[in-house]
Amino acid sequence: MIHDLPAVPGAYLQAGFILLSLAMIAGFGYVTRSKLSYLVGMVWAAICALIGYSGVLADFSTVPPRIMLLFLVMVGGIVFLAFSRFGARLSNLSLTLIVGFQAFRILVEILIHQAVTEGVAPPQMTWTGLNLDIFTGISALILIPIAKKLPVAVLHVWNLAGFGLLATVVTVAILSMPTAFQQMKPDNVWVAYFPFIWLPTILVAFALLGHLVLFRKLKALAGQKEDSA
Repeated sequence: MIHDLPAVPGAYLQAGFILLSLAMIAGFGYVTRSKLSYLVGMVWAAICALIGYSGVLADFSTVPPRIMLLFLVMVGGIVFLAFSRFGARLSNLSLTLIVGFQAFRILVEILIHQAVTEGVAPPQMTWTGLNLDIFTGISALILIPIAKKLPVAVLHVWNLAGFGLLATVVTVAILSMPTAFQQMKPDNVWVAYFPFIWLPTILVAFALLGHLVLFRKLKALAGQKEDSA
């Protein structure tokens, strides 16, 4: 249960993760004009919530840890989605929207920082530690008015950098879990509980999807420029 964490998370912290995760799913369904994507997102959120609430993910002694299996299912699903026909449809959204979408990570990082402040999450998980992912969100906000004017190569570099920051914090999170391959302390166990399980399974999922869709978008734009040359 959530009371097994190093500190009891505040009500506002828990509500923040719940509201942001549900808002992302609802917003995604609205932007894509797809009731199915909204339904699938809500079902996935419910499944993850039930598993997290049950406490079964808090056992890190299994090989691989159960939470890693759930995370790998998410990654596989997102990669499949990004390169499917639906992913092609997503890549047809405006460049400004796809780039600006990543600004939601500012809110994610503020919530993580609050979790660290409350003693719920380990300090290496925020910007005062080893997580610089907030810069992706801030830069996305800055790029919104100029995204269409920038060369494709510049956006490729930005997207790769953002993807790298995401991969870095995921790596830090994994290496901080109390497993046989743990490399960092304190332990990162909070993401095994609801509502924080929605951080790796929903919020990280949206960040990853955004990067993959932007890669598709930029590849298509580069192809159009070659054809017109």
